[in-house]
Amino acid sequence: MLTSLLRLIRRFPRASLVCGLAVAAALVINAGQGPPPWSVQQVRRALGVAAASTSKPAAAGAAVSETSGLRVLHRHIALDDRTVAHPGAPAVTAATGILIDPDAGEILWAKDAHAARAPASTTKIVSSLVALENFAPDTVLTVTRSALVQAPDETMMGIEVGDRYTVAELLQGMLLVSANDAATTLATETVGMRRFVLAMNEQMAALGLHDSHFVTPVGLDDPQHYSSAYDLAVAGLAAYDGFDLFRSLVGTRDLDVPATGGHNAYRLRNISRILSAYPPATGIKSGYTGGAGYCLVAMAERDGHRMLAVLLDDGHMVSDARALMEWGFMQEGLGPLPTPTPVPTLRPHR
Repeated sequence: MLTSLLRLIRRFPRASLVCGLAVAAALVINAGQGPPPWSVQQVRRALGVAAASTSKPAAAGAAVSETSGLRVLHRHIALDDRTVAHPGAPAVTAATGILIDPDAGEILWAKDAHAARAPASTTKIVSSLVALENFAPDTVLTVTRSALVQAPDETMMGIEVGDRYTVAELLQGMLLVSANDAATTLATETVGMRRFVLAMNEQMAALGLHDSHFVTPVGLDDPQHYSSAYDLAVAGLAAYDGFDLFRSLVGTRDLDVPATGGHNAYRLRNISRILSAYPPATGIKSGYTGGAGYCLVAMAERDGHRMLAVLLDDGHMVSDARALMEWGFMQEGLGPLPTPTPVPTLRPHR
């Protein structure tokens, strides 16, 4: 009986309240008759209790999706194409890219900005957005074996089965060192991979974006996993302006986290080289895979003006982003910075 009711809940999630009462009754009936066919944890997950118990208050503009059952942020970020009015941008080697003035809502430069491309770990901007919208940062998650499916050459924090991390700590790993084990743990141990990724795609649609489709929260190469420079710019801006924790983490260069009762101590050094190569930079996220090449979403601020650049498949992404954003600030009437800091050597990570 219990198994049948749980199947009904999964098939007809809108009936979960009524079915939930029936499940509770079934558990009572099963009491004293040996172990039920479903664990309490499975019942909680099927009813969505796990999501509810870790959730945070809804932000303005957020709504619960009827498909994933998670909240998505509904926000219209309009960008006016002003590229014709701003000729003379520096040449870059990116396959696609975009430069926007976020405060004016203007596109200053673009190169095939809506073309679908492998986004590598810039994907974690979107997975972070889903996590921040739905789960309180201090929520503690226990790591199970199903979350640790990474290949040896993937970028990881070193999470182990049985460790306990807060959502905020997993976001630290995702956004500073691009830890795939952190991203997979966050999705698996909250609502499960399928629902989490579904919410990522719903979140992009809720932002009015149509160039993207995700199959994991990580960003490894897959023919069905793609985004565009335009979509990543809007998603990055939504996360940066919408969540203080995101803004703080993407701008953090180094972070030492002491040991707790749930995990060992760890040190994180931000892999986004733009932070050290360009003093006005304030974050956001870089990435690399063999299929995507080097990818970067970067924010910078000078004298109260902001620039956001996205470069996909660009072997010179740091120097190109710096040149583009400096050119953008010149469009705002700002003079050039002194001789730039040498660009650090890029190291692949996936």
